[in-house]
Amino acid sequence: MKNKFAAFAMLFMAVFTLASCLNDDTDYVYTDDSAITSFSVTGAKRYIHTKTKKGDKDSVYTISSSYTSYKFVIDQNNNTIYNPDSLPCGIDAKKLVCNVYGLNSMTVYIKNLKDDNVEIVSNTDSLDFSEVRELKVMSNSGKFLRTYKVKVNVHKEQADSFFWAPMTKNTDIEQLQNVKTCAIKTAEGKDRLFLFGTDGNNTKLYVMNNGQTWTAATPKLNDAVLTFDANVCKSIVTKNEKVYICNAGNILCTTDGNTWEQTGNATTIKTLVAASPLRLYGYNAEGQLVASADNGATWILATIDSDASFLPASNLSYTCTALRTNSNSYRVTIYGTTATGAMAIWGKVDEGNKYSENQPWAYYEVSTENKHTLPKLNNMSVATYDGKTYALGTPDGMNDSNANLYSSKDGGLTWAKDTTLTVPTEITSNKENASNTPNMALTVDSSNFIWMVNATEGNTWRGRINRLGWKKEQTDFTE
Repeated sequence: MKNKFAAFAMLFMAVFTLASCLNDDTDYVYTDDSAITSFSVTGAKRYIHTKTKKGDKDSVYTISSSYTSYKFVIDQNNNTIYNPDSLPCGIDAKKLVCNVYGLNSMTVYIKNLKDDNVEIVSNTDSLDFSEVRELKVMSNSGKFLRTYKVKVNVHKEQADSFFWAPMTKNTDIEQLQNVKTCAIKTAEGKDRLFLFGTDGNNTKLYVMNNGQTWTAATPKLNDAVLTFDANVCKSIVTKNEKVYICNAGNILCTTDGNTWEQTGNATTIKTLVAASPLRLYGYNAEGQLVASADNGATWILATIDSDASFLPASNLSYTCTALRTNSNSYRVTIYGTTATGAMAIWGKVDEGNKYSENQPWAYYEVSTENKHTLPKLNNMSVATYDGKTYALGTPDGMNDSNANLYSSKDGGLTWAKDTTLTVPTEITSNKENASNTPNMALTVDSSNFIWMVNATEGNTWRGRINRLGWKKEQTDFTE
């Protein structure tokens, strides 16, 4: 009985206390702060452009997806909201479902496009962000209204689209044979292109500084006019933003094509074949592969892991790419034709770290089971671009209207005709005037443009996969 009475007494006291609280005259203070603390796109329609199964007609289909991985910056100082990394091309910005949250669960409003009226932002209804919109949030005290301008960025071009743009035609380069081209970055951060080719007796040099036109260079060494022999166009490499050549045994370098300097005394080097930021590689008078760590002043024999007869002797080209796994380390690969007329590929890892081992050059032996080898190409040029190795050339016995771009995803072991990058149609469609002596060259600059020259017609093109030209912005921010 006592227990029942005690429980009843406690219940009575609780009710009395609650009633006392309800009659309390305490004033509650609401914050004057107002802010939007989170913005994300949780739903959007995207129109994907493609081809029909036969590949002869355009087709469009729609997908719906969430894009919360695209971070939005909320600039509280300037009251702006935007996404540094644009949403993919094809998204309908007029119908975006967004999650928007205010400080302390404050209600967020959006201003109408046609008048000054506002409506509550719903996390389930679609909103039109095809233009800059205003979001408003009221403090819980009701005293302060804060306005944000919101810009939702959407890419205007497809990420993986590619097209060739023709540069100004130059009839002067039509005289050139055995052309080679390369690119370096100037001290001002601009791209400078070089085009070498023979006129039958000597090698001529043209330079492009404006990304549009080739201009004949006036090479000089110690203020004296410099003449290049006919073999120079077979002996061109780049190292640390300089162009190196071998001219009658002399190793010369330049940054502008006009002023040249000699890196050492005359040597027995006949041809430069490759380079990395660490070393130059070439062939000496005996046809041996040699290396120089001092820009060509002195040379030593390079080590190779196979018979020297497999080394490419002509139609030479090379690539050099920095390794992602090791600093100051590079993968260097030489491509060309052996003395017996077979295609050959050699590669090595060039390392410059302390205590690193000097790796030998390795011959990429072609397996009989490999059905995707690089075909024999005339006037071959090789370059790395977008994680692939590209080889431009004309299959043996064909003219330049049959030129193709082949690509390799595994560093040169297997090859296929590329589907993203193809030779400009002006070349492949020119069947009647096609040259039986192809004179084309390929290179890539630091701005991710890939360049192709067809000296026979005096034409130059450049192109870039769209996403490689997009500015990489910071997408994660901390307060």
